[in-house]
Amino acid sequence: MKSSLLVIVLLLCGVSAGAQEITLGTYNIEYFQHHFAAKELAAPKPSPLPNTQAVKDLLAAERAHEDKDNWAISQVILDPKFSPDILAIQEGCSQANLEYFAHHWLGDRYQTVIVFAGNSDREQYVEMLLKPGFDIIQRRDQYFQEKDPVANERGDKLFARGPAFLLIQAPGGYRFWVGTNHQKSKSGNSMDVSKWRNREAKRTHEIIKELEKTGPADVVFMGDMNDELWYQPFEQEAGGDAISLLVGPPQDGFILATRPLIEAGQISYFGYERTEYRSFIDQILVTRSLKDRIGPVQVFSNGFTAMASDHHPVMMKLKTSVR
Repeated sequence: MKSSLLVIVLLLCGVSAGAQEITLGTYNIEYFQHHFAAKELAAPKPSPLPNTQAVKDLLAAERAHEDKDNWAISQVILDPKFSPDILAIQEGCSQANLEYFAHHWLGDRYQTVIVFAGNSDREQYVEMLLKPGFDIIQRRDQYFQEKDPVANERGDKLFARGPAFLLIQAPGGYRFWVGTNHQKSKSGNSMDVSKWRNREAKRTHEIIKELEKTGPADVVFMGDMNDELWYQPFEQEAGGDAISLLVGPPQDGFILATRPLIEAGQISYFGYERTEYRSFIDQILVTRSLKDRIGPVQVFSNGFTAMASDHHPVMMKLKTSVR
């Protein structure tokens, strides 16, 4: 009897040891690249700027302003109630500036920082940061090169900023795909813009299905989708709601993890004083294999989120185990 009990206890301990809870976050940091202008202007030697006291004072004032912004952003990311193991950023900065930010402002809490290539002409990128122990097994980040079947205002490319995916191995051996994107903006929204966003959403759904089939089947996709759930202006005529197209038909089994927040009337995009634009556009979805592993999902806020960006981060706890 004692022997059997010991075996059961050991088995239970093994299950507990293999189980993990991973925190994932998605965060649009408004004009992040602009927060390093003074640093970049001061970098060239000799400086291209006049060596006058007035210029020095202007640079010092700009640097102080940027440092304040970066400090506020760091206070959001590092808050113990957020502090994701894997963080996806939209409107991201350059690789050099992200490395500087991760070292100087995040204190090297993140071991891996990646800026994904894209087609944006606005110095905006999607990027991902991983804490120590989370290793990249494979990258799928060349989708930005895909052609758009319909000519668009940017040229012949479908995507601007993403989508990009990493196959990640968590501490303990659990492997899963994590992806991010920044869909076509609603700036200057129109029928053509809505159709373009819908093409992005449909293709992204296909990509997630391809990754799910390739394996592992566990896929988390998150980012600024620039669209709310359910029909918005132009979408009826444009062929559908972009978020519904991203999630896809019921038989595909994708779950919009942020849907309960949307149905509760929460918002992720605050738009500062532009109250007419406040909405929920920062989404997280998962494949069917993760249906029973979705932990708490929430919009994160603290005393710094309102000054750090016009978006608040959205986070999800993922309950996993090594299989």
